[in-house]
Amino acid sequence: MLTGATASKKLLLTFLCLILGFQTLRAELKVGKIIFEGNQSYKSSELKEILKTREKKEFDNKLLRLDKIILTNFYLTRGFLNVWVEGEINRQGEKADVRYTISEGQRFHLQDLKFIGAEILSAEQLQGFFKIKTGDFFQQSQIEEGLNNIENFYFNNGKPYVEINPDQTIEDSLIRVVVNIIENETVYINAIENRGLREVKDFIVGREMSIQKGEVYSRQKIEKSQKNIYSTGLFEFVGMELKTLDTSRAQAVLAVRVVEKKSKWVGVRFGVGYEQEIVYGGTFDFTLEFGHRNLLGTARSIYISLIPSFSYDFNQRSFYNPKNQFSINYVEPWIGYTRTPGIFRFSFIQARPLNASNYDYYTTAFIIQHEFQNYWKVSGVLAYNRVQLLEGDSLDAVISGLSQGQDIIYSINPKLVRDRRDNYLNPQAGSVTDFDVKFAFVRNRNNLTGEISKNRFIKLVVEWDRYQKYRFFGKWILASRVKIGNIFALDDKTQIPISERFYLGGASTVRGYPEQLLGPVLFETDGSTARAVGGKLMVLANIEFRIPLIWLLWGEVFADAGNVWSNTSNFNFGDIKPTTGLGLAFLTPLGPIRFDYGFKLRPEDFESAGEFHISIAFAF
Repeated sequence: MLTGATASKKLLLTFLCLILGFQTLRAELKVGKIIFEGNQSYKSSELKEILKTREKKEFDNKLLRLDKIILTNFYLTRGFLNVWVEGEINRQGEKADVRYTISEGQRFHLQDLKFIGAEILSAEQLQGFFKIKTGDFFQQSQIEEGLNNIENFYFNNGKPYVEINPDQTIEDSLIRVVVNIIENETVYINAIENRGLREVKDFIVGREMSIQKGEVYSRQKIEKSQKNIYSTGLFEFVGMELKTLDTSRAQAVLAVRVVEKKSKWVGVRFGVGYEQEIVYGGTFDFTLEFGHRNLLGTARSIYISLIPSFSYDFNQRSFYNPKNQFSINYVEPWIGYTRTPGIFRFSFIQARPLNASNYDYYTTAFIIQHEFQNYWKVSGVLAYNRVQLLEGDSLDAVISGLSQGQDIIYSINPKLVRDRRDNYLNPQAGSVTDFDVKFAFVRNRNNLTGEISKNRFIKLVVEWDRYQKYRFFGKWILASRVKIGNIFALDDKTQIPISERFYLGGASTVRGYPEQLLGPVLFETDGSTARAVGGKLMVLANIEFRIPLIWLLWGEVFADAGNVWSNTSNFNFGDIKPTTGLGLAFLTPLGPIRFDYGFKLRPEDFESAGEFHISIAFAF
């Protein structure tokens, strides 16, 4: 009979062979030599560096076509306007030599850039819109970019009827560009009319407008106004139309046409809960919501939501219900005369985690959120929380004694996030930087003695995630994460509520360990039952290769490491638990459905060799 460790190792090897097998099937034809002919101005080694096709790597006919475009653009941006590139392959067995024939043609330079007819801009200012200067290699793309920059300036400064006519003359290898500009009338917004409003009041549209009556026409402000109106969530359609008042076209009416959504709504959706260091872990969430999005026509809204959450336990081979949440939300869309929404929320949560203590959680909170244009988002929560531990067995009773059992928590929780991911569900480039701090005052009541105690603490969490193409395999994604959390107790006898502590282990943190069970735990005397009690310090690190296999199927090769300590003073670098493993993820509109197996690299005698995990969304 196979031991658990032997079976886990064989399973790990099976997954690895599966992933490598997929790669092998796809790599039937390799690139041999890459040869260039006709390249007089640039060495072959220079041209090879810019190609997607690489010698000794898998041959892809799509890359051959792409490389022809890359080579053509390379020459075009260096003044070779008549360049011609042709590519062909010569297959010999399992290798294919790639040959590019290049006819460079003559190289052109910019002789001069001249402007005629401009009144509100000088020639020097107009030249500033162009990256190309006299004597540079001629690049048509830079000429077009400069002309677009000039057009944008006029369109955003009251000149929607401007005419920009470029003319090019060629003499030998020199090109002269003359730009004739007819500015025409300056247009002023004489009035703004809202059309299509039925229940929404006029001032709701008015406060979202970036352009106002009496200002000069600005395409940028009009587009921003349209985006702002859409973001209220009140309209199915928002259109902007400019109408002149007289033959001079100098006075115009800006008509805002809208189609309203129905005010009352009911929604059902399926999604993912993603709470890494909280006892719930990753969950499958069903949400039922209903509400009113436009109270009294003022864009204020109220809605009620019910969210049961489910996870799958491979050990029990069944789904379980770790959390149920009921909430009532009131949204004030503008706080402090800014586009900063505020949310008043009352919620009740039944927390029934798999390997931690059960508790009920009541919250009354005020939440504000504001997004900036440079990817930063700031939020803040002012909350009153009540936590009630439920004593189901002797272990729960012990944990209740450790955390005082019943806690009233008053907290302020500012958070700063910079999210530059290219895709939320399947990021392939970008990063996330997250600073989260909570200032809390707690009243504890011991369920056994009735004794009341008061304490204060600061909870700080810092996280950095990074996503990038792997340099040696261009289709692979290298994802990495570092996350550190610490709770600073401001009183000697501070007991941290069970809901505020850190927990690790499971599908979204350290794979190979059961949910929540990496860190401080309590065991029954016979060792059959364990409860996570959490800790004040958490360290987590992950690195993962995400490998496209077939169609929507991706493979994963990962390494995770981390642990939780009861107190900051207990930290020991040697206590960090490493794991490694493999997984498969199938991409869906809801996010990747993921199956992972994590293998413990330093298991204790009483621990299994590894764990299966199933979840929606990548681990990070």
